[in-house]
Amino acid sequence: MYLVGCYIAYLLLSLVTVIWVARTLHKNGRVFLLDAFHGNTGLADSVNHLLVVGFYLINIGYVTLALREGNPVTNMQQAIELISTKIGTVLLILGLMHFFNIFLFNRARKAARHPKTPAEQAYYAQRLAPQQAQPQTNTL
Repeated sequence: MYLVGCYIAYLLLSLVTVIWVARTLHKNGRVFLLDAFHGNTGLADSVNHLLVVGFYLINIGYVTLALREGNPVTNMQQAIELISTKIGTVLLILGLMHFFNIFLFNRARKAARHPKTPAEQAYYAQRLAPQQAQPQTNTL
C-alpha cells in the first residue's frame, strides 16, 4: 500500500514541478532569446517553444523511468525517504538542465554578436539594417 502511495505522490509532485519550471523558463527565457536572435521575434518564439517541448520530453521521460522501485516500502518513514530521494533527483536534473541551457544560450549569444565568416557578417548586417534605418520617434 505504501508503494502505490509513493508512486502517486512522486508522479504528482514531479509533474507539477516539471510543468512549473517549464512555464517559468518559457516566460523568462523569451527575453534572453530575443536578445540572442537580435530581436527576431518569430525565431526566438519558435526556438523557445521547441526548447519547452524538448524539456518536457526529457524530464517527463526521466520521471516515468525513475518511477519503479525494487525495494519494498513497509512503513511511512521508508515512503517519505523514497519520495524525498526521487523528488530530489528530479530537482537536481532540472537544475543541471537549466544551467546547461543557459551555458549554451550564452555561447550562441556571444557567437551571434561576433560573426566570424563574411557570410555571417553579411547576414547580420542585412538583418540589422532595417532596424537601424528606422528613425527614432518620441511619443511625448
